Order: sequence, then C-alpha cells, then structure tokens
Amino acid sequence: DASGAGKPVGRVAMPDDCDDCECLTKRPGWGCLLITSVISVLLFAFSWDVLEPTEWGIVQNGLTGYVELDPDRVYEGGRYFIWLRHSFIKFPRNLVNLEFSDFDDEADERPIAARTGPDPDDKESGGQPIRLSVAFQYAIDRRDVPRIYQTFGTMHRASYLRFAKQAITNEAQQFTPRAFWLQRAQVERLLLASVNETLFKQGYASVLDLQLMRVDFNSNYEDTITNIQLQEQLKVTKSYQLNVTRVLKEVDILASETQATIARINAQAQREANVIVNSAAAEAIKLEQSTKALWYTKLKESLGWSNEDLLKYVKIKSLGAQKEDHMVVGVEAIAG
Repeated sequence: DASGAGKPVGRVAMPDDCDDCECLTKRPGWGCLLITSVISVLLFAFSWDVLEPTEWGIVQNGLTGYVELDPDRVYEGGRYFIWLRHSFIKFPRNLVNLEFSDFDDEADERPIAARTGPDPDDKESGGQPIRLSVAFQYAIDRRDVPRIYQTFGTMHRASYLRFAKQAITNEAQQFTPRAFWLQRAQVERLLLASVNETLFKQGYASVLDLQLMRVDFNSNYEDTITNIQLQEQLKVTKSYQLNVTRVLKEVDILASETQATIARINAQAQREANVIVNSAAAEAIKLEQSTKALWYTKLKESLGWSNEDLLKYVKIKSLGAQKEDHMVVGVEAIAG
C-alpha cells in the first residue's frame, strides 16, 4: 500500500492503545465511588432503630456500652436515626399485668402465701394461713425510665413481683380472717394502696389497679367457715320463711275481710233492690187499681149502671178469665 509505505507498524496502532489506557485509569475511580456509596447506604440503614407504640426507649452505644440516661432523651414509639452500633433498651409504655395465681401457665408466680391477723373470737390463734391469688397492673412514667434502668437494669419485672409480694404479705396481717369474705372490696382497695406505695417508692412505677381474684384458707378452716355460713344462711332462710308465712296469713285476713265487706255490700244492695222493686210493684198496683176505678166509674156512668150492676159485670169478667174445666158457679139472670 503506497499510503502506508515507510510508516512503522507500531505508530499506526498507537491512538487505539492510548484510549484503552485512559479507560483503564478511569474505571478504578468509579468502582471505589460505587462501593463507597453502597457502604454509606448500608451504614445509614443500620443507624436506625424502631420502638413500638407500647414502648419507651433509651439509647445504648454498642461500642462503648454507654447508655443515655437523660430523662429528656427518653424516646417513645417511632423510627429514629441513632447512629451506627446504637440500639434502644426498651421498657413498657402500656399497662403491664403481673399475676400471682395457679389458674394457668401464663401467671408470673404462684399464689402468695401469707397469714391473716388474729381472729376476734380466738385472739391467741395468731391468725390463719392464707393463699392469695392477686393480679395488678402497673405503668412506668417516661421520666422514670432512666432511674429504673440505673436501679434494676432490664430486670425490673422480677423486682416488682418481689416488692408486691412483700407488700401484700405485710398488709394481709392487718385483716381478720372474716374480712377476706365479709369486706373483700375494702381488703382489695387497701392491698392496692399498699402495693402502689411500695412500687412507687422502691420501683418508680405506679400501680393503677389490683384484683383479689381468689382467697384460699386451710381446708379445715374452710370447712368451719362453710358450716358457720350454712348455719347463718339457714337462719336467714328461716327468717324469710317466717316472713312468708306472716305475709300469707295477712293475705288470708285481708281476703276474709274483703269477702265480709263484699257480702255486706251485696246484702245491702239486695235489700235496697228489694225495697225499690216492691215499692215499684206497689206503685204499679196502686196505679193499676186507680186506673181501673177511674174507667169503671166512667163505664158505670156511661151505661147508667147501679153499683150492683157494676159488681155483677166485674164478677162475670173475672169468671171469664178462669179456666172452664175448674169452674162451677150459679148466676142469676139479669132482669130486662
């Protein structure tokens, strides 16, 4: 080729080789940028933590172990940017139920073994052994979260159970055995006050409600209580039966008095009715007789009869009203 004559072969390929070298020098920079971006995104994503709406949270540095204990830096439910290797130590924000019972496997501990105060009828007995099934609900205030963590770490629940158990055991000794079934509502209120005071002072939490779910005495004492209650119930039943009998007798008396009143009213009404009927009948007869007398008089005058003629007419008329088969009479002929 004439155009290519005298040119070294290496110089012909030189421009393409230089472009490849430029690309090779630029690609490592873009790769580093991409890797840095991916790492930044991952670091940013891992710098977030989440709290549920029912949780309080304080931030702990995962590298140094430092925990932020400023009461104004307690977080509520939400998603927060707290930097890499930081996380939330979580505490309950809602009401938390703690239960002493043997109703199911979800109870926190078994019923509380305690002792009542002395029985008024047996002051030397020293009280009766008792087992109390109790549940209570506590809440933690936002500004108390750091103090709770400083005092108990994350084991405050076990401490609250211990505090409540001791408070209930102490308070139970202030009541007689009978108070647990005769004044149960009052016992429940005083137990609530005692547990709330203890947890507020020692655990920085507030107890909002408490339920005395069950009270168990020793079997022999429960049998005694049952017999006493049966006798008292029998006494009440007898008094109710007596009242029922008294009411029934009063009803019988009222019924008899009512029947007597009804009979008296009926008799008086019958008497008044008879008087009215007889008076009406007498007036009717009187009116009838007066009317007959009037018309007989007019008949006598119009026919010119004498009294004897009128009497004979009346006699004949009355005989005409009688039945023929039962009547036998003799009548003189009327003179023409």
